[in-house]
Amino acid sequence: MTWSFHPALDVFHQYRDQWDALNLAQNNHILLDSGFVAALLHNFPSRNVILGINDDSRNPAMALMERKAPGVWETFQRYCAPLGLILYGAGVSAEENLVSLMRSLPGYTIQLGVLQQDPDCSGLSLGNGCDWVEKLDYIQTARIPLDGTFEEYWAAREGRLRKNNDRLRRRMAEKGLRLDFTIIRDPAGVGEAIAEFGRLEAKGWKAKEGTAVSVDNDQGRFYRALLEDFCARGEGVIYQLLIDGQVVAMDICVTRGEMLVLLKTAYDEDLSVYSPAFLLREDIIRELFSGGQVRNFEFYGPLAEYQLRWTRDIRTLYHLTCFRHRWVRSARDLVKRMRTHQPAAAVLEAAEVD
Repeated sequence: MTWSFHPALDVFHQYRDQWDALNLAQNNHILLDSGFVAALLHNFPSRNVILGINDDSRNPAMALMERKAPGVWETFQRYCAPLGLILYGAGVSAEENLVSLMRSLPGYTIQLGVLQQDPDCSGLSLGNGCDWVEKLDYIQTARIPLDGTFEEYWAAREGRLRKNNDRLRRRMAEKGLRLDFTIIRDPAGVGEAIAEFGRLEAKGWKAKEGTAVSVDNDQGRFYRALLEDFCARGEGVIYQLLIDGQVVAMDICVTRGEMLVLLKTAYDEDLSVYSPAFLLREDIIRELFSGGQVRNFEFYGPLAEYQLRWTRDIRTLYHLTCFRHRWVRSARDLVKRMRTHQPAAAVLEAAEVD
């Protein structure tokens, strides 16, 4: 098997059709779409990222890789991307592709990291019983299955959620406050919506930590470019909740087939007494049920306690670490034990040099 490697910033646009064909053969996941990848590369550029291509017709593959240390490579990852950027199409052997990738990367690679894999869609599920591959749990993530009717779904939620949302709507109505739920699908409306999103985050804790979206930072430019592109093809949507014409909560999403993915959420923390994010989520789910196409609302982020009020459908994303030699894994385990002051005898006994 022969891989070729290219500077991703310079050439990825030339291989977008090939990337999408592989994604389609694997599962056509929207978070692995070439448009998503192109937006990441453009807005979070790095000359260290390379595009690997295996043109073997029997077992094709493509991957975006980044060198992390001498002899150590990982799939290209940025905080805006929920999944590791590697594709195996309809290939028959993920193990064979990983071995060939590790042995073909520039330099002498001793460790290869494949990050943030979803067990429901990844072509990489090996790790158990394979001593040269380590599988490590990454995060638990939640999704809301949209089965049956909204009324059935809502009745199955805990009473506290339903009663609280009903009480808040009544309270605002009594105060004469007008609630509006709006949906933006037109790419022409994305720029203003991202600006509103930045306004919401600028009022909260993310601004204090320096991680808030704004129209003139990398995050803001990424989400604007992404949503303008995906809305133009009918796969982007921004939901807003307004009180008396003022945006108080927003969800930025992409959707394909039966899946809707929540990319980013924000609400006005000055109005947290009205739980605007919860009211917006109820409106979104009701709208999705009425549409009838989307069957899964994906959070694709670390599981939060509040999400358990909306669903109990939880799964675990994982990383894979591949070692060229068994002794590399044994040495790594030894260092870990030494750092945590654990007995190292077992690791020393298990170390093998191949």
